[in-house]
Amino acid sequence: MNRLLGLALICFLMLTSDRAAASDLFSVRCEGGAPVRLYFATFDVDAKAVVFETPPINVETNFGINAYSGEINSTKNGKFEFVVRIGPGRLDLIFDRNQKTMTWQGLEDPTFRPTLVHKCTVTPPRSILSFRVRDPILHPISVRCEHTGAVYFTMDAASKTALYERGREGRGFRGEVTDAGQDEVTLSMNFDVPRRVVWSRNRQTITIEGIEGDAARPRTVMQCQEVAPRTMIEFYRDQQR
Repeated sequence: MNRLLGLALICFLMLTSDRAAASDLFSVRCEGGAPVRLYFATFDVDAKAVVFETPPINVETNFGINAYSGEINSTKNGKFEFVVRIGPGRLDLIFDRNQKTMTWQGLEDPTFRPTLVHKCTVTPPRSILSFRVRDPILHPISVRCEHTGAVYFTMDAASKTALYERGREGRGFRGEVTDAGQDEVTLSMNFDVPRRVVWSRNRQTITIEGIEGDAARPRTVMQCQEVAPRTMIEFYRDQQR
């Protein structure tokens, strides 16, 4: 009887671990080409969504990186088969979580496009701030505010980077962290004109300072709350709107 209970417990643990793995939101960092060029993919298995960041054309300047959304077709045996649409074409790729490899599927005749297999590393979900940035953003915070629809501010004190996203429009503005304390984080956001922005943890507010003499840009205070850090998967949601 004890042996049967033990087997049942093992089966239960295996099933629950499979479910946990299937609900993962994670990223992979892969290396390919000569010289080696890094590229990335972020997976949301529940949504069957993926965001693929292409390798840079120029490894010195990081020029040429772009983000494209795709769909996961299969997740059998730890293999994530997915397709990414780039312009009129498409990429068919397979990430093997067990082997930590990314396979670029070639043509039947490998003369023109052979199959490529690149080594990868599984990482936490990439921050939306990490796009086109050499060093990954590790500890960002995101804030959601209600102001004629949802808006988001994502900021990271270590890298001094910030991003503003405007709800359904998916419009983004870059900025920088100019000061960070225990209670307040001050940003300089590159809107149509630079604006000073302050996030107050205690008051749970975002304050956008006004521009003196400009009635169209008054001081604005929004009630906000901290949410899960925004990841690269938001590019998928933006492109589906």
